[in-house]
Amino acid sequence: MPDESRTLRYVPTFEASAVRRIVRTGLALAGLLFLLGLLAVLPGIDRLLAGLAVPLEALGLAAATALVVGALLRVAPAVERIVEGSLDGPTGSVGDAAAGAKLLVGFVAVVVAYRGFAPAATPTFRAFDVGGVYHLGFLVVGLAVLAALARRLYRCWGPVTALVTEYVLDATRDRARADRVVE
Repeated sequence: MPDESRTLRYVPTFEASAVRRIVRTGLALAGLLFLLGLLAVLPGIDRLLAGLAVPLEALGLAAATALVVGALLRVAPAVERIVEGSLDGPTGSVGDAAAGAKLLVGFVAVVVAYRGFAPAATPTFRAFDVGGVYHLGFLVVGLAVLAALARRLYRCWGPVTALVTEYVLDATRDRARADRVVE
């Protein structure tokens, strides 16, 4: 139940279904990447795919990238729920912080996708004389996600500042008390 006071507090509780979703997706991703790695070392796979215009390594990287980006997009709502469940304070601030965490995962997915798909996609785009479209497309998507993230961060700036300040002051007070007890 959100506290409508002006302070934002960390509450160390996690929704089991959100944590389970993140763990399940992480394990599935690790397993799929492992299987993709085993597929890459199969004897004869290079000969089977030798006629491709894009190198086999680029295709493998693109497949791994698709898995990682898919996993990131799949766990983003769970990250939002975990952050939302871990904070107590004004509903708007908690919602903004949680949405900001989800958008941050989305931004990471955009950057991973851009880097991972580039070796396979840019030669294809260049073959049709539209090489800049790949970069421009990811720039536009990345800027849109970054702008949404900046908006959410700005909206919860004050409450998060108060939360971190209180955490630092509490840690300093606890350390001073511990030092006095030791003396």
